[in-house]
This record gives sequence, structure tokens and C-alpha cells, in this order.
Amino acid sequence: MFQKKNQHEQLPGSDATTILAAGTRATGDFECANHLRIDGQVKGHISCDSKLVIGQTGLVDGSIVCANADIAGRLDGDITVHESLVLRQGAVVNGNIIANMLQMEAGVVFNGQCRMQAAGSAAAATKPSVNGKKAATREAATANV
Repeated sequence: MFQKKNQHEQLPGSDATTILAAGTRATGDFECANHLRIDGQVKGHISCDSKLVIGQTGLVDGSIVCANADIAGRLDGDITVHESLVLRQGAVVNGNIIANMLQMEAGVVFNGQCRMQAAGSAAAATKPSVNGKKAATREAATANV
């Protein structure tokens, strides 16, 4: 009749954090409902419904779509952030940025294009369109040069 809930069980959108520690290498695509911190290396695409942090020793080789991001390490790929993106001193980003808000500290290396969009627009840009194709691609992000 009554079931005891596991007190350690985390629900999507909670404050749980998945950590990829320094010295760890992962290849493949990631989908994460909670926070994600990367201090190691990831080769693949990342989709995070919450906050993504790339620490100073972190390296991501692939595209990222997330709600919020804080980058102090290296990203080689495009990033779409629905809300706020913070690039910390020492961060290196080689790719295009689509974000609602962007904060960049002195000492950041950024090679790419940046497009600022309202939160709803950035979310819509990463969702499939009616015909099943992505509404925004890397080619579309660079087509307006």
C-alpha cells in the first residue's frame, strides 16, 4: 500500500551533478537531465537540460546544447545555450555560439561567430522542424556571413 521512496533518488532538473573527472576520457554522445561537470575529455555531442560546466582541465570535441554553461576549459565545436553562457579566463572556444546571454572574461580565446537570441528562439533553433530536419545546423549558423 505505501512504498518507501529512496531518499537518494534524484529527479530530472534536481541539483544532482554528473562529474567526468580529470584524467578520464569518454567517446560518445551524452544526454543529461541534471547538471554536468567535465574536467576530463569528451569526444562527442552533449545535450544537457540543466547547467554544463567545463573546468580548466576539461576538453570537449563536439557540439553542445544546454540550458546554462560555464566554460573555463576548451571546446572544439558549436554551442547553443538557452539561457546564460559564461566564458571564464583561460577558456578556448573554437566554434559558433548561440546564446540568450553571454559573459566573457578577459583572457578568453574565441574563434567563431556569435549570435544572441532570446531564450525561446535559442530553444526553437535546436529542436527538429515539422519535416524532421533540425532547424539550425552549423551550416545555417555560418551561412549569414
